Amino acid sequence: MLWGTGFGLASAVGYTGANAFLREASILSDPVWVSCVKAVPTTILFVPVLLWQWAQGNPPWTSRRAAVGLAIAGLLGQAVGNVSFQYSLGVIGMALSVPLCLGTLLFGTALLARLWLHEPVNTRSAVAMVVLLGAVVVLCFGAGDAHRAVQHAQSTSHDSWTVALAVTAACLSGFTYAFLGAVIRKAVTGNATLAATLVVVSIVGLASLGPMSYYRLGFEAMAATTWQQFRPMLLAGLFNAAAFYALSKSLQLLPVLHYNLLNASQTAFAAVAGVMFFQEPITPALSLGVMLTIVGLILMQGRSRRAAVITDDATPMLEPSTTEPIHADR
Repeated sequence: MLWGTGFGLASAVGYTGANAFLREASILSDPVWVSCVKAVPTTILFVPVLLWQWAQGNPPWTSRRAAVGLAIAGLLGQAVGNVSFQYSLGVIGMALSVPLCLGTLLFGTALLARLWLHEPVNTRSAVAMVVLLGAVVVLCFGAGDAHRAVQHAQSTSHDSWTVALAVTAACLSGFTYAFLGAVIRKAVTGNATLAATLVVVSIVGLASLGPMSYYRLGFEAMAATTWQQFRPMLLAGLFNAAAFYALSKSLQLLPVLHYNLLNASQTAFAAVAGVMFFQEPITPALSLGVMLTIVGLILMQGRSRRAAVITDDATPMLEPSTTEPIHADR
């Protein structure tokens, strides 16, 4: 329990750190380029682990279907989820984007579990879905205040349509991560290791977002990226990889409800970090929306009392009977 709690808190802090550095990078660089560079640390860290496992006679996946499923899920998460989330950070800020993304992630996970994976949704999960939907609606009312603070800090100007697009992008990223998790659970569960998941997702990100960045910026602009711009992108990638690893260990050691109580702190951490480091406003809509998101996260525990994630010895990422969200590598 002690180790599980430590890993759970480390995961929440790690994701908060990653989001804070992404928020900083949103001021300096293009969202597609940021998402591309962020995938580099994960690739560098986990490719040696994957090769070592392979050399020891432990294949990273047990079927071609698993590898293809990981690649498709990774492409969706990188090209749609990560870019959308990064765009929203630059327009409406961290304190609002994170709970919007997390709320729609949880709501989408339960919805897809029922409609696609044919998993039952109990009364607790149904109530959680209503609460999370209410949280997203409440948070949307705070988008204007959040945008004005970001606009003032960055000396930029966006119209109401851009703000609406950023809110939609944050929600889209959450639904994308939910779909990514459902794809992995349906096609890859039990057939891939943690290192394989992280490596495939990061390599797919580099292979897709690199050409997209070249198309948007050109080689000269990409090459002209300064260390001041590279630093938050790379640090975001390091924090993200560490947080995902801590998440996997925490879910192995803790009951789902206990982990959710720890993970709920992520929305509060994001709000505090946005206010402290980026002068984002605390509004009634933000406060109420964050509280509703935390309540929904606690309720969204499914029927399982313990979940398992992809580990180095290829244990399942998630038990088929649970509706727990998969926070896949972003």
